Amino acid sequence: MPKVTEAYREARRNQILDAAVACFVRNGIHASTMADVIAESGLSSGAIYDYYGSKQELVLAAVRREGAGRAAAIDAAGQDAPIPPSGVLRILDDAFLRQPNAPTIVLQLWSEAATDPAFAEIANSAFGELSRAFRRPLVHWAREHYGLDDDAATEWAERLLPTMVALSQGLVVQKTIVPGFDRERYFAGIDQLFDQRVTSPDPAGSRY
Repeated sequence: MPKVTEAYREARRNQILDAAVACFVRNGIHASTMADVIAESGLSSGAIYDYYGSKQELVLAAVRREGAGRAAAIDAAGQDAPIPPSGVLRILDDAFLRQPNAPTIVLQLWSEAATDPAFAEIANSAFGELSRAFRRPLVHWAREHYGLDDDAATEWAERLLPTMVALSQGLVVQKTIVPGFDRERYFAGIDQLFDQRVTSPDPAGSRY
């Protein structure tokens, strides 16, 4: 019998995940069954279960694949010219545009995470990765745009990280469920919020 190469196994895994994602987007994670994925893939049940032993295992693998690479793209952007917070989120959205099914899968993951610890672990890990990726470009922006020293820029970025994660979540939600979502209006609104943040008086007497 010919030896099965890792390249072959990786191609087969992706074939199964492609079928799973198609089912999840069409029917939702809850309504999709392993039988649906088997039928969509055109493979035998034995071939599917050789790679994924359960529906949950398959769902988790699909979610991880759909979310891969975004944090790295954001972090890399922070090494070049300074990018405003809206620009950082634009990079995230551009990654979603290259994988049009990803927002739907990610939103379903968050729903599952409310009741399933395995999904919650993945969601929290993804939020942590995003937060760490946002840090570098935000620090760079604060140094160059606001003229802060390294310590002040880092402090400014750290305070902003939970808000940036929330803005990214809002972006995913609206892209997925709001008809005719206008991303340019979304980004322009973020720019306006930051302009107000800079010019509004701070009760503590600090500009930032």
